[in-house]
Amino acid sequence: MFYEKKEEYFFAVKEYNPLQYPLHVHQYIEYVRAEKGFLEMQIGKETYLIQEGDVAVIFPNVTHDYHTLSTTGNTQLNIINGYLDLLPLHKKLLLSKYPLTPVIRKEDLHEDVLFAEKRLFEIKAKEEHLPLISSFLSLMLCQLCANLQLTDYQNQPPQDLVCEIIAYIASHFQEELTLTSVANHFGIGKYHLSRIFSNVLGIHFTAYLNALRMNYAKHLLHNSDMNITTIAIECGYHNQQTFNRIFKERNKCTPKEYKKSNFSENVPIIIH
Repeated sequence: MFYEKKEEYFFAVKEYNPLQYPLHVHQYIEYVRAEKGFLEMQIGKETYLIQEGDVAVIFPNVTHDYHTLSTTGNTQLNIINGYLDLLPLHKKLLLSKYPLTPVIRKEDLHEDVLFAEKRLFEIKAKEEHLPLISSFLSLMLCQLCANLQLTDYQNQPPQDLVCEIIAYIASHFQEELTLTSVANHFGIGKYHLSRIFSNVLGIHFTAYLNALRMNYAKHLLHNSDMNITTIAIECGYHNQQTFNRIFKERNKCTPKEYKKSNFSENVPIIIH
């Protein structure tokens, strides 16, 4: 299982190839409709069969995977992701509630959902289209939530410890995190936490933390006017030499060289 973070604030794709995507978690909402074919998805601790025309709605910080059961040429999955800042009217709900059954069958789907989906695939993800994208996502969610039987998040069955750890680190990676401090937060030993990373995630704790921080550093180098020292601090490093060393090890160039080489490129708009 892993934590996924997309660069784009809004993402819409029509997937025609079968997906075999492992268990993962992210902080944005995801909409999946089987336009053609069918797939099996684990969402939380339950497994669902998504048939042609059905929709799956994955709330933030809920583990899920994809296992397409139809073949190439017989598959089309319409997938939409949106960060919560695009949904100011729904943000509190999405973080405090969760659906008892996250799948809506074709016959129960409101026509507004299909209309909003169609328009979201037609709109280009540009800053000037942000209000329109936000409006159609909101329309879609208004109709979807009416069929999702939402309940308080605190009533959710206990999540897998690994998922909770991933979500916690994703929310606090800019802070002073250590193996010991995270272990103490969850009331477990640091060696237990270390084994979780090595045996379950296949990566050491420090490497995982640095990967999140470096992804955020590249975003800031792309999209902000911050100087290197400020970016290092923003990413959780209080020693710029350490930041520069880790950045160069992972990217084969210094932060300054990276910023210069990407200064004139078109980059995605990101909203946090």
